[in-house]
Amino acid sequence: MQQPNTNSEAVKRCLTIPDAPLSSQMKHFQPHPPYAVNKPKTRPYSAPARSILAANQSAQWRGPQHQEPRYIPKDYTSLHYRASESRISRNAPYASRNTEFNGYTKPLFGHPNAEGHSMPLPSYNPLNDPHLVEYFWRRFGYIQRAHSAKQIRSDEGSSKSLKTVLYKIFVTTTDKKDAGTGAKVYITLKGMKGKMNRMRLTKKAGSVKSNKKVSYRFSKGTTNMFKLRGPDIGNLKSIIIEHDGIRKEDGWHLQEIEVVNTKRDKRQLFICNQWLSLHHGDGLSKRELFPNLASKTDYEIVTVTGDKQGAGTDANVYITVFGRSGATKRIQLTKEKSKSLFERGKSDLFKVHSNCVGPLTKVLIEHDNTGMAPGWFLDRIVVTDLKHPKWKYFFPCGQWLSRDEGDRAISRYLIGSRDPFAVRKESRYKISVYTGDKRGAGTDANVYIILFGENGDSGQKYLDDSKNNFERKRFVIF
Repeated sequence: MQQPNTNSEAVKRCLTIPDAPLSSQMKHFQPHPPYAVNKPKTRPYSAPARSILAANQSAQWRGPQHQEPRYIPKDYTSLHYRASESRISRNAPYASRNTEFNGYTKPLFGHPNAEGHSMPLPSYNPLNDPHLVEYFWRRFGYIQRAHSAKQIRSDEGSSKSLKTVLYKIFVTTTDKKDAGTGAKVYITLKGMKGKMNRMRLTKKAGSVKSNKKVSYRFSKGTTNMFKLRGPDIGNLKSIIIEHDGIRKEDGWHLQEIEVVNTKRDKRQLFICNQWLSLHHGDGLSKRELFPNLASKTDYEIVTVTGDKQGAGTDANVYITVFGRSGATKRIQLTKEKSKSLFERGKSDLFKVHSNCVGPLTKVLIEHDNTGMAPGWFLDRIVVTDLKHPKWKYFFPCGQWLSRDEGDRAISRYLIGSRDPFAVRKESRYKISVYTGDKRGAGTDANVYIILFGENGDSGQKYLDDSKNNFERKRFVIF
């Protein structure tokens, strides 16, 4: 090759693509049938289909279309290998997570839904995993260990069982059409000091000692009470209420839930007034509710004085309103312009601004027994929450609040009712008194008794039947 005269010509030759060698310029011809590509030629009948063996190991000749069977050795490994289901794979932690629908189980993937809404996936909590129960018990020292095992000592020197608290759950269903449900209802409590895990709201069959749970239905317009035991988690921040119903008839219209911590006598109200259903409302069957904080409201209080001689009073009258979420302070019923209040056969209307106590349960009505004629015959009281007009309650009385009339009580608890024609239900109690057998055990003094209950007290009752009742070793029934 001639040397380039200049550098530019050398660069030009380097950039020129050389001709292909002669070996790569040969023409190739594609095969034609019957020797086409991807069509292997069949083996002629004259060709043997087996290796030549001895006479005693002879085998039959096979045709050209015969294919030898494929044998997979036991230690064969493939990227597409799929293990068969076994006893181990059907159990946790290898099994797929399942959820329960009305008594039958379906896998989480592809389970039925309704109108585009599906059941929420239950959250996994290792504390609820049955395969980890023994681990946690051993880890935190709740299982009796062998003496040879290493003991775990707590800060207090010994392990103590967790202190449990009784919670009362009051669940109110609205009176709407088809508001009730027969689905399984679950509740989760979240407090300032911890959390109570998901528990079912149901009753037990037979006695309280029985562990067999039965199906339970939440009927419309009813309030059901359930008892749950768990750790003291303090004031509740929120609760989660849910059910597993997927049918239209499983829809549930929940009005409210009240949770009572019996240890601290703390009541908290959670208002809902929504559907828990895949077919109604927003299609949610699980809701988180927050406590109804003490908001302000206006109450309209109407007092009706009876039509009896001397029924009016000159005393100062006070009222305390009790509801499911608390109680108001002691309120004096008075008016600036009006001087003649609580007259015989008259009604008096008062409007007071106070904290909202939710649906009303009872009132405490009392006076200070001052003035020229303090005795008062009260017929009834009507209290209405003006922000929630449906919370209108009637409190029948029909008794004296006087030191000189009736049972001489000047304060009474009155139970509320939504029925405007409700009357005060009198209850009769049998009281048995047994005086001890000791010297000087009897008394000549006046003896009184007060009965206390969930709705109030009976007031001071005088135990006397004109006989000398409280003598030594004497049994008397009043």
